[in-house]
Amino acid sequence: MNRTATAFGIGLREHARNYVLVALLVILPVSFITLAFAVTQDVQMPVRTLVDGETTTVMRGMPEVHGVIMTPITSSFIAGLAGLFLMREARDTDGRLAVVGYRARQVITARFGVLAVITLVVVGVSVGVMLVDFQPEQLWGFVAAMVVLSVTYGLIGMLVGAVFNRLAGLWIMLILPMIDIGLFQDPLFVQSEPEWWMKLFPGYHPVRVMVDTGLTTDLDTAMSLGWGFGYLLFVGLLAIWVYYQGTRTT
Repeated sequence: MNRTATAFGIGLREHARNYVLVALLVILPVSFITLAFAVTQDVQMPVRTLVDGETTTVMRGMPEVHGVIMTPITSSFIAGLAGLFLMREARDTDGRLAVVGYRARQVITARFGVLAVITLVVVGVSVGVMLVDFQPEQLWGFVAAMVVLSVTYGLIGMLVGAVFNRLAGLWIMLILPMIDIGLFQDPLFVQSEPEWWMKLFPGYHPVRVMVDTGLTTDLDTAMSLGWGFGYLLFVGLLAIWVYYQGTRTT
């Protein structure tokens, strides 16, 4: 356990010295979320969501809808980059840890703990910035979906980092949340039943929950939160396997 804690501390210090990640955490939520509220015209827009178990269209202000969408985009992007950087840096650091006798499970536990802490910080900052301009109808349901989605994207960032270099991975993790959350899951863009392939993206179930909890007073998407958590577990198991294989060959 002491070795796991030591590796955990090493990982946190590595990311604290990653000035790109720290700068993104400070600048991006204000740039994305606050700016979205500032420049969005306050007009009523139709939004498809579940109300009393049935899909219906409700009218909500465009700034509110943008807040529901831009906040998870921001959090997912930063968490994804954290996972990407963690995987890329681990190729050097974990090799040295293995030389001094660390076991693979100790390193994996520490690294995933680091990712969890960073993701929670990212979610906290993103939601805090959002609350300045917008209060979700069901805050804790909204936050729960945010955590599920952000952790999922952090794990996806790790998988991307295992395959692509830092520059290519950065572009992938910039584009993927934008396309997934900002286009395919945005109720302002998709105002009918999504195509089946849109439902395969990681944002489908969590964003359904965020639209529901952000814009309505009753939770009708608890099942979607469960599916989102299942998606997270699948990606998490895949990331653990990939990380373990990389640790063994380091």
